[in-house]
Amino acid sequence: MPRYYFNLRRAHLHLVDKHGEECASLGEAIEYGVVAVLNLIAEEGRFRNWTTWAVEIEDEDRLHRASLPFTLVLRAEIRRKG
Repeated sequence: MPRYYFNLRRAHLHLVDKHGEECASLGEAIEYGVVAVLNLIAEEGRFRNWTTWAVEIEDEDRLHRASLPFTLVLRAEIRRKG
């Protein structure tokens, strides 16, 4: 199974995922990223300013495949629950 990396970005700060996760497809990697964002928000608090945060998904060759801005994930979750 391919390995995807989920790097955390906040403005100019980049936290690199050194281990990654095995996911069957990019779609599954995006789902994993969404869950990771929601878990981080749940752990760190909803009242933190998440507007500059994002998860950058890279494939096993370290090529950028997707970006998940926290604000986009939060909006989608609010719509889903609403």
